[in-house]
Formats: sequence, C-alpha cells, structure tokens
Amino acid sequence: MKNFMPLLLSVALLSNTVACSKPNEQTNNINIPTQSSNTQNFQFAIPAGTSFDTILQQEISTGKNRNNEAFTLRIKTSFFKEKNPELRNAEIQGHLENVVKAAKGKKASMHLVFDEIVFKNGATYPIDAALVNTQLETKTKGKFIKNAGIILGGAVAGHFIGKKTNTKHGALAGAAAATAYVLSSPGGEVVLKKGTNIKLQLKTALDTSL
Repeated sequence: MKNFMPLLLSVALLSNTVACSKPNEQTNNINIPTQSSNTQNFQFAIPAGTSFDTILQQEISTGKNRNNEAFTLRIKTSFFKEKNPELRNAEIQGHLENVVKAAKGKKASMHLVFDEIVFKNGATYPIDAALVNTQLETKTKGKFIKNAGIILGGAVAGHFIGKKTNTKHGALAGAAAATAYVLSSPGGEVVLKKGTNIKLQLKTALDTSL
C-alpha cells in the first residue's frame, strides 16, 4: 500500500492542475474583443449644416502640386470634444484638380475636392462638405501675401473618388465629387501652407449607421 501512495498523490496533483487551468483558458477566450462589436458601438450622426475647423497636414500650391495629388485635413478636436468625441483624430482625405501654374497672361488656380473622412479606428465614409473659409496666400517672387487669393465655389469636379473601391455609399460618393472649390490668385502662385486652418461645413449629414 505504501508503494502506491506517491503515485496516487501525483495523480491528484495533476488533476488539480488541469482543473485550475481550464477556467483561466475560458476567461481568456471571453475577454477577446470582436471587430463586429466595435463596429456596432461606432454609430453616430452629425447633421447637415454643421461647421468645423480642420488643419492642413502638408503644404499644397499651384507651383509644386499636380492634378489628382492627395492632401489631408485633420479635424480640430476642440470643436467635437463634448458633442462628438468619436471624431477625435479623424482626418479628411481630398485631392486636387485643374491645377494651373502661374504664367504670363495666366492666373494660378487649383480645385480642392473633399473625398472621405477616415476615423481613428480605420472606418472610412464619404463626406459631402463645403469650403467655408481658409487662410489663402499667394507667392510672388519668393514672397508670400496673406489672403490675397480668391475662393470660388460651385465648380464641377471630376470623378476621382468614383475610382476608389474601398469607399462606402456610392450615391453619396458621387455627390461628394460633384463640387470642387477653386482657389485662384490675381498674381503669383496659390499656396496653402502646412498648418493652415480650413473651415468646412457639411452639405449632407454624416451618418455612420447607414
């Protein structure tokens, strides 16, 4: 009988070890978050007519940039801190069209098109926004002149956004690509410096639950 005691103790210890490990494994499985639950929680709507400030993340100008080159605007978090915290660190992606460099007898101009908004979690939605105001400058002979440019709205943009396959809601994407905002200069190149404040206003409600 004494010979069997060590063996019985070993079996008992092994059984206790296995029994204790199973609840831990189950707990780990329960605590793993799923992408679908995150998507369901990320639902909100911002009405049309809402205005907000953005910051340009790179310099763009008629002297250096070309058609279809992209630019990025980061939404100022101060405006949405209380009402829409989901927009913290959200970015708006856009592109340039009809870039015209200054030349003799030709005024510099470029069209800004706002394509989509990208949230911190990677979710992307088309955006239909109007350019309200910005700090436009012109550059002549190496010198910048603040607010010397002219902002014109209502120009018909191309269909650059329609070529993107990862954008949701095709109908809104087409509407968002219908309007460009023309920045023109009476003399010299049109320049928007990095860090420039650009104020936008939603023309169509932004609803992530659709």
